[in-house]
Amino acid sequence: MDITHKPKVLLVEDNDVYRKVIKNAMVLSGFDALEAENGLRGLEIARLEKPDLILADVYMPVMDGMMMLSELKKDEELLKIPVVMLTNIQEELDNAIKAGAEEAILKSSLTPHQVIDVCRKHLPQVQTENPPVETPA
Repeated sequence: MDITHKPKVLLVEDNDVYRKVIKNAMVLSGFDALEAENGLRGLEIARLEKPDLILADVYMPVMDGMMMLSELKKDEELLKIPVVMLTNIQEELDNAIKAGAEEAILKSSLTPHQVIDVCRKHLPQVQTENPPVETPA
């Protein structure tokens, strides 16, 4: 019986190429990767899927990441989901933390491997691999 929980991570990013690269890295690392192209769609998916972690860009069309974060923090069912904000603007880092993000990171030099490390840092309670199976002696 598989008792591991495949961690569900929602990536909200309007750049299609960046989103696909990060999603592929997450899948290869054992995460159940969900994606949205803007904050409004991200909010809809978060309400439906209840992810374990949300990674979101700050600037996006339709609804930006900061507005999405604000809406998440108003929702009793979603407010405890850790949110990591990604931005290319240094000044936005503090704003994201003040708005309730667990962490805010400059994404301009962020590699897919570093994104996976961020996911693992914020999801220490879940495993991304099956635990070793003990055989009877």
